[in-house]
Amino acid sequence: MYDIISIGSATLDVFLRSKGLEIEKENGAKEICVRYGAKISVDELYFESGGGGTNTAVTFARQGLKVASIVKVGDDFAGEKIKRDLEKEGIDIKKIVTEIGGLTDYSTILWAPDGGRTILVYRGKTKLEEDEIPFDQLETKWFYVTSVEGNFNVIEKCVVHCMGSGIKVAWNPGMNEIQQKEILSVMLNDITLLNLNKEEMAEVLGVEVLKVNDLLKKAQELPCEYVVITDDRNGSYLHKKRDNFWWHCGIFEDVPKYESTGAGDAFGSGLVTGFIKELSINDCLKLATANASSVVSRVGAKKGILKAQELNNWLKKDIRVEKVEI
Repeated sequence: MYDIISIGSATLDVFLRSKGLEIEKENGAKEICVRYGAKISVDELYFESGGGGTNTAVTFARQGLKVASIVKVGDDFAGEKIKRDLEKEGIDIKKIVTEIGGLTDYSTILWAPDGGRTILVYRGKTKLEEDEIPFDQLETKWFYVTSVEGNFNVIEKCVVHCMGSGIKVAWNPGMNEIQQKEILSVMLNDITLLNLNKEEMAEVLGVEVLKVNDLLKKAQELPCEYVVITDDRNGSYLHKKRDNFWWHCGIFEDVPKYESTGAGDAFGSGLVTGFIKELSINDCLKLATANASSVVSRVGAKKGILKAQELNNWLKKDIRVEKVEI
């Protein structure tokens, strides 16, 4: 029996930081620009495994939970690196799908001098299919599902498997799922926890990005037991259906933000870890925020993920968690 199984994407992330990446500003928007034909020196270079299906699994493993990761990779060097990285963390990789002759998903992160980034993504033939996941062989307390490249058949098969079994499902949809919001909305009836950032939630609800309180009023009508909205430096919000109110958690102001890849995965998986460990709402939100804060203080999605023995120091730090009046 697993505590939790992570389902989602797996990538090899390459970070390139260069003073030669120019930033152009127009009408409040920023663009990272590279001169055509230029040869630009790279100041920092990092190769890291990423993707929601692996990032979240590492959080669960480092917090002492029994976890498996279900992702799809190619039989190339990137796929082998991803599997080695997970195995070193004590994560069960037996259910990982390997596409023979396929290439693993690959991301190049152009990392600007001001900390901003643009991500170039290559999608190999590694989209998970529902018949590649042996749900009838999986015994777990929770599933944590991230981007499945718009394949709602995977989500549907997961929730059908969990019906009447007591298994809970946490979902952090990717953009391909969010853009199909009609189908997504139907799925929410069987989701325990929905985790989105502010802009994604506005997209799902079909509204403009509103004032936070207006967005909270609309989001609390969703059928999920828990709804989570993250708002970058403004913190996060958690709604518990049973109690019908929102909690707001601030951020750790003294933690520097160096590189933000994987912050959403770190927050969501940290929060669910707290639920599995039956922590208070306060401590669940602190754990999630600490995990995300630690991740953005390092390069890559996994280096800063907290281990269980590091958590107490973070929980002692001052951070505001309070109920929200809307």
